[in-house]
Amino acid sequence: MSSSEASSITFTLLKEITDDFSEEKMIGRGGFGEVYKAVLNNGDEIAVKKLFPIYDLDDTKFDNEFSNLMSVQHKNIVRLLRYCYETKRGHTFQKGKCYFSEETERALCFEYMQGGSLSQHISKNSCKYDWPTTYKIIEGTCEGLHYLHKGRGEQHYIYHLDLKPDNILLDENLVPKIGDFGLSRLFGESKTYEISKKKGTAGFMPPEYIDYGKVTPKNDVFSLGVVIFYMLAGKKGYGHYRDALLRQNYSDKFIIDGVQESWKKKMEAVMGYRWDETDILGVRKCTEIAISCVHNNRDNRPSTTMIIEKLKKLDARIKEMLKEDPKPPMPLGKLTDLENNVKRKNCHNEDLGKYIVVDPSVELCFPFEPKRDIPCCLQLINKSGSFVAFNINTDPNKCRAQPNRGILAPLSNCYIILTLQAQEKVPPKMTCHDKAIVQATRVSKGFTSDKITQDFLKKSSAVDVAELPIVYVTSPQGPSN
Repeated sequence: MSSSEASSITFTLLKEITDDFSEEKMIGRGGFGEVYKAVLNNGDEIAVKKLFPIYDLDDTKFDNEFSNLMSVQHKNIVRLLRYCYETKRGHTFQKGKCYFSEETERALCFEYMQGGSLSQHISKNSCKYDWPTTYKIIEGTCEGLHYLHKGRGEQHYIYHLDLKPDNILLDENLVPKIGDFGLSRLFGESKTYEISKKKGTAGFMPPEYIDYGKVTPKNDVFSLGVVIFYMLAGKKGYGHYRDALLRQNYSDKFIIDGVQESWKKKMEAVMGYRWDETDILGVRKCTEIAISCVHNNRDNRPSTTMIIEKLKKLDARIKEMLKEDPKPPMPLGKLTDLENNVKRKNCHNEDLGKYIVVDPSVELCFPFEPKRDIPCCLQLINKSGSFVAFNINTDPNKCRAQPNRGILAPLSNCYIILTLQAQEKVPPKMTCHDKAIVQATRVSKGFTSDKITQDFLKKSSAVDVAELPIVYVTSPQGPSN
């Protein structure tokens, strides 16, 4: 269902599928309403935002805001699926007199995001994921905000005014989508406004908004910069940056070098990951963007158009670097084509396995420690000029893969973080009988990851399948009971 097909839903049905808006079904609370998880009769999971009563909101205002939400359609914006707007009359008797009243119920139903909010994936030091995944989240968030500012025409731009990790949601493949437009407003002809009642979240609001109530697109750009900083260096790192800014005893290079070194140490600790020049370039450029976004003078902050242009140039440069040498640090004897460990089905097409590299290619080694989740990194490299869909199968009760499916563009790579669920005890003889299964097949440009299902793979004419056994190895600390 697309946003343009959003339809009405009765309040009675909403009460039914949320167990009368029970605490057990509640998954969030914002300034304008509470959010509940529910399942429609067709099996679709949705997030129901039950709006708080707004007594001074007339029908016209609600219709305008609803039309605003309906018109927003972008891969990095949470989709509106259903809506409820019902008014019922009631009456009460007081001191022998009958008093009539009206009660209005309003609710908006959005696609349910299985990955939760971005805030759940950020530690005090950085985003919890590997750098390529973190970069894709940064890039997707920037593209979503650019769409709100520019994607709907000059007269229909939207300012979010409360952009923060809590309002950026992730789907099952960690694709970011901007949500919660409770503070969004469509403005008229003027590009700058002054509002008396400040709305937003402390720490994410720019100084001109806090001091004077000024609203321009640069408000959201400032918030975006803070979000990127949180992903790069955590709340702690952003706090250090603001402190250094106040003391005026810092340089941009010092900040960028520090973020780069922190990410290098983080990724070198992940089994199977090799930090290289493409990662260094990505971290440094994103840190530069974050610093420019949080400039105290809004005139010195970039527009979303400028940010997207910088990211496109970065992507082009990384693509060139991968084309010249895809992840060079790995010894050639260990970097093996998928075809060396592959079972091919009906492969009458050009041999796909010759152009897809899986690394590691023989087995996945996890440094085992009891009572602790253990990550391991798997890299897929597309050396071909075609788009390739991939799917990662694991036992979800023992090992989760993020992302577990996706699309590899020509001459690109992708990292999958596999995480073993914590186990109480060391397994006998450190043995494991589980495995990860990698499936890959060529697809056309424009093919999306939500179409990668087992049914699709069964019907595909050529699918490469690589089985990678999971192996426990002794951690540097050594296993303990």
